[in-house]
Amino acid sequence: MLTAIKEETHFDGSNEAISKKNIETVLTFYDAVFTQRTVESCNQLMRVDYINHSQFVDNGRENFKAYFKTFYQKFKQSGTDVELVFADKDLVCLHATHWASNRLFTVKIKCVDIYKLQDGQLAEHWDSVEGLTVVSRLVFFLKSFLKL
Repeated sequence: MLTAIKEETHFDGSNEAISKKNIETVLTFYDAVFTQRTVESCNQLMRVDYINHSQFVDNGRENFKAYFKTFYQKFKQSGTDVELVFADKDLVCLHATHWASNRLFTVKIKCVDIYKLQDGQLAEHWDSVEGLTVVSRLVFFLKSFLKL
């Protein structure tokens, strides 16, 4: 857990417990959705009015599920490796490498995901994706063209 950005920042026991619980929820989400590829787990882990500040997926739990159902049909193998995770109360930040493969190519993308949790569920998401390589740019172009 990141505990000191400013000297006056501190956590009492209850805030630390909230942060730990939120980390567990986000890691459960990552495992279920990105490793096990079970988007239906979003019904328990994500608010129906989920706000996605990412350019790749529209707002709402159902839009998220639809996007990844299609993604998993197009990319038969995929996964993620979480490199770093920390939290401050209702915010959880992860640094991860996502990868996906089909018959033609494999793409690896490093990103930082930030989630805001509300009532034990993912409520909002922001991301920052590393600078894309030529292959990654082509994949994102194809995804847009194919409406993935």
